[in-house]
Amino acid sequence: MKSVTTMRDSMGNDIPLKYVSAYDKLRDRVTRRIYARFLKARGVLEAVVKDTIDDLDTLKGGREKLGEKGNFQASSFDGLIKVSIKQQYNIRLDERVIRARELMLEYVKGVLDRVSGVDVSALRLLVEAAFKANSQGYLSTGKVLSLLRMEVNSEKWREAKQILQDALKPERGKQYLACEVRPTMQADFRAIRLDIADCWPEDESEVQG
Repeated sequence: MKSVTTMRDSMGNDIPLKYVSAYDKLRDRVTRRIYARFLKARGVLEAVVKDTIDDLDTLKGGREKLGEKGNFQASSFDGLIKVSIKQQYNIRLDERVIRARELMLEYVKGVLDRVSGVDVSALRLLVEAAFKANSQGYLSTGKVLSLLRMEVNSEKWREAKQILQDALKPERGKQYLACEVRPTMQADFRAIRLDIADCWPEDESEVQG
């Protein structure tokens, strides 16, 4: 086995070991050890997800059926454990959404010019919020659908709703797995969080205090 005589730095240069400080050597070993630990944990989580989906597929009767609606839930016989898979749906709209927004805001402005009312002001806020995209460029499914469900006695509003309906482009988003447990039937379910931020060790002094 060939002995290591150099270490590569961040610039891609191979530095002889005698010129690398003891701290830099220690820092390199520690970061690589942590990386290996995280990589191993990631593999375990991927296996947990795969095995869980396989188990739910068995209950549902096949992966295709599980994917039709996306949502599925199963409970233990005593009702204390609940496992679920939830499908997120996003709404992306094409360029026609701009015209729909214009028409709805024109209607609201026209009413506000004639009368001042809390209800109309609230409607304007609802319209503005519904057409505000998130960082991924998606609109809130619930907010857009709430506008489509509104019945307003206005030709302009009805035209806007039709344009909005035609512009809708629903897309399947992420799927989420959850395993929840409760100590008794009278208690609320609590999720078992596979979140590294939720696994921070407790300070013994705080626990004892």
